Amino acid sequence: MASYPIEILGLYIAPEHRVFGKNNEDVGGEDLLSKEEVKLVSDTGIEGDRFFKLRPDYNGHVTFFSQEVWDEVVNELDLPDSMGPELIRRNIIVSGVDLKSLYGAAFEINGIQFVGTVHCSPCPAMNRAIDPAATKALRGRGGLRAQVKSNGSLQKESAVLIADVLFDQENAGTQPILPRLP
Repeated sequence: MASYPIEILGLYIAPEHRVFGKNNEDVGGEDLLSKEEVKLVSDTGIEGDRFFKLRPDYNGHVTFFSQEVWDEVVNELDLPDSMGPELIRRNIIVSGVDLKSLYGAAFEINGIQFVGTVHCSPCPAMNRAIDPAATKALRGRGGLRAQVKSNGSLQKESAVLIADVLFDQENAGTQPILPRLP
């Protein structure tokens, strides 16, 4: 097992599922709630989120996104500093994690157990919320869907990730795009 110091930089929930990638939806993030702390429930998700209690085997109880990837996208698309990674519509924004290494892997953050399931693909709504080239810029690095496997709370803070995978923390956001995503 490897232990990694990471940062939890953002925690977001959306009480209603209002974005399905259609042209008439508000994709500006007004429905997102920023939280200092979230409660996670095993096989259920984040309390208060739109996918909470969807079903125990759902592959996206929570979604993770890398701050390092966001920083790259900001540079690539020359986005204003006022835009933040919450526009990606992921629940947990982290720093210091190569999320691709967690596809199919069990991991733990501050005592809460997760299983990484699949890549969290960017949707066309991101082109309207962020930039017309957002979906292309995020291809292969849209984040990680994961199942929650134990109860607990996460806060925006320094944290410890434990996993039976190895990755380069210094290059967490610049890992190459995988030829096939899970």
